[in-house]
Amino acid sequence: MTSPFDTIVAPITGVGASPVAVIRLSGPHAWEIAKGLATNVDSGKPRYAQYLRFTTGDDGYLILFENGRSYTGELSAELSIHGSRASVSALLEACKKLGARLAEPGEFTQRAFMNGRIDLTEAEGVRDTIDAETEAQLRMANIIRDGKLHQHLNHLSDNLVGILAAIEASVDFSEEVGEVDTLDLSTRLSAAIRSLEDLLATAKTGRILREGLRVAIVGPPNAGKSSLLNRLLGSERSIVTDIAGTTRDYVEERVDFDGYPVVLIDTAGIRETDDLVETLGVQKSIALAANADLVWLITETNKESELFELKDSVPIIRITNKIDLGTDHSDTIGISCLTGEGFDILIKTAKDQFDNPLGMAIQMRHEPEIQEAIQELGIAKEVLIYNRPPDLAAVGLRSAIQSLGRITGQTADADMIARIFRDFCIGK
Repeated sequence: MTSPFDTIVAPITGVGASPVAVIRLSGPHAWEIAKGLATNVDSGKPRYAQYLRFTTGDDGYLILFENGRSYTGELSAELSIHGSRASVSALLEACKKLGARLAEPGEFTQRAFMNGRIDLTEAEGVRDTIDAETEAQLRMANIIRDGKLHQHLNHLSDNLVGILAAIEASVDFSEEVGEVDTLDLSTRLSAAIRSLEDLLATAKTGRILREGLRVAIVGPPNAGKSSLLNRLLGSERSIVTDIAGTTRDYVEERVDFDGYPVVLIDTAGIRETDDLVETLGVQKSIALAANADLVWLITETNKESELFELKDSVPIIRITNKIDLGTDHSDTIGISCLTGEGFDILIKTAKDQFDNPLGMAIQMRHEPEIQEAIQELGIAKEVLIYNRPPDLAAVGLRSAIQSLGRITGQTADADMIARIFRDFCIGK
């Protein structure tokens, strides 16, 4: 990013023609530039919508924001105008002529971070909010953007700082404060480790919530895999015939299960075959199942299939199709692709994979930092338990605090911060 002393401008609404567009100015000269866009701007009324006619010929609303009261935390102005490409382009050019420059991707949010309005986890929540396509994705993004993860990590960090302070006090002022209570501090470290392990366990939930739960539909030929996919999609996406081996390659489609994003993968029927192309399809089906988040194993009987060995690596839901014909489906989920019977239970098996007791999920970027913190705290705990010099435990505690700080941004370096905001769009 360039100088924070620049005044930047960009549309903060979507690209393309729309009924209304909003343009944001932010920086030390935002109000001055806004005044140059109309003749009757009242700078004495911040956070008050003023109806104006701008020098570009368009009319609309202007809202001024003081330092500390805007999205970025600095002087800002937001202009609502008609959303044609010509109107937006004309106003942007007018702002640039008055001294603003076009904002870089994520620069508004980065300034909010640099000005202490948000931390890095909340900035990532902003990005997730923009990217949200389903209700569950939006709900999780709102939780992170509202600071729940930030508060959780700060609470953990404050606890570790307290433990570190007790150790350092016992080392530097042993005569005044006495020896450190190793039992109490090791107990507190155990609680911190458990809390971090619970947080780390949300990594998979976070990934499948952001990318979609990958469900591989597998089974022998003509078991109803393609019919199941088509019924869930509400369209004839996969070819369905009575001829075994119709599906030679996989078909992948995204669906929304009551707000939860799911990627359904219809695979080739698994069987022994001399057909080279079909054999390749079978091999691909097995690979897709092994790398899925969940496998729906569908058959026309309730007998075990040859895929049972996947049970140790991937959750498998066994399904019996055609229960409308009276098929025995004991010990399996019985469905009918013809009538839709049992589909509600089947969909629930996918939604259950999103279960998250903490109510929030970490990003992929957070995983190595939390793993390192857990490792360092484990070492510090061993130091205290085995009565080794307590200042050795302080080393691990400082490292763990640094790791958590890299997640929130308190100890993150410039390169890490730049990488996070690089993926943002212009205007955010």
